[in-house]
Amino acid sequence: VPYLHVDVDALELCTAKRINKIVPLLTMSHSAFDIDDSELSGLTEEQLRELSEFIDPDNELLPAADRVSSQTSKKPSGPYDRGHLLAHLKKQAEESRIGEDYVPFVKKVTPKEVQKKQPAPSKPVVTEFDDMLDLLDEDDMKELASELGIHSLLDQAGSRGDEPMTAAPHTGLHRATADYSYSSLAARQPVENPQETDIEESIVILQENDPSLTDLNLNNHPMIDSDLIDQVIDALSDNTQLSKLHMVNVKFSEDHAIAFAEKVLRTNRTLTVVNLESNRITPKGIKAIMRAIAENKDIALRELRLVNQYYPGGARAEADIAKYLEKNMTIVKLGYTFTLPSYRAKADKFIMRNTDLGRKKRASITV
Repeated sequence: VPYLHVDVDALELCTAKRINKIVPLLTMSHSAFDIDDSELSGLTEEQLRELSEFIDPDNELLPAADRVSSQTSKKPSGPYDRGHLLAHLKKQAEESRIGEDYVPFVKKVTPKEVQKKQPAPSKPVVTEFDDMLDLLDEDDMKELASELGIHSLLDQAGSRGDEPMTAAPHTGLHRATADYSYSSLAARQPVENPQETDIEESIVILQENDPSLTDLNLNNHPMIDSDLIDQVIDALSDNTQLSKLHMVNVKFSEDHAIAFAEKVLRTNRTLTVVNLESNRITPKGIKAIMRAIAENKDIALRELRLVNQYYPGGARAEADIAKYLEKNMTIVKLGYTFTLPSYRAKADKFIMRNTDLGRKKRASITV
């Protein structure tokens, strides 16, 4: 190699004494030293070794071991051995003494066993309904669970009534035979506020279109059945006086919902509140109700409650509610539990729109 390239920045890190001692014959030209063989022949072995620590051949093709000589004075201990290294580190840690209060680590087991704290036994909850439940037989309990909507805790065969209903495993339900008959329960145990509305008399008043009846409340009525619900729907088809209808927990089914939508909601102009919570309306029945409300341009309905149905609505029912609610401009209160955020957001948007429209309409009337 006739010439070597010396990095000036590296040489500047050395003291002037070492530079004069190592390279007394080097001539500087701008940013590098040019050294030929004649100049290197005048250096001693020690000077050449020290010079090699600062001179880089500047050849990227050379491996690092050839470009820079080894700086280690220790002898190699052999190939890498992880177990030997860990044992050495552990030995170093055990022999080290850190601080005056150093206590060596000793692995030991505490002789005294720690006993797990046993949970306190659960106390039975005593309620005012215990005496009433003790009077019910198996058939009454089936009807009770059906009305309360706890069919998910029971096996499938029992929920259809094919077999005696038993509790599903790991549910914690001990008296899990299900369906609830309000009529049989009311006959055995009187309630504090019984429903005293005369259904047959109310039907006659609806048929006569009597203006004295504007609010009909049939919630939890013990004597109502499917035929009476059909008669109420037929009487409402031609009624123009009733403004509020409450039929909560009366076994209002899918067929009733479809008939109510076609005969009443599609043409009615006076109903402002319809409450059908805690019934047996399926997603098909919910769709029929919402479609009839959307297609009735003269409807005055402002509050609709359909929450807590025996059959879960799911995404299909929620999509229908959001779809047909967009076409309605009067509903400002909607009772329904959405499970999907997208449909709940759409319904909220349309409810807010209807509320704003109602406010503007009232403001224009007052002006």
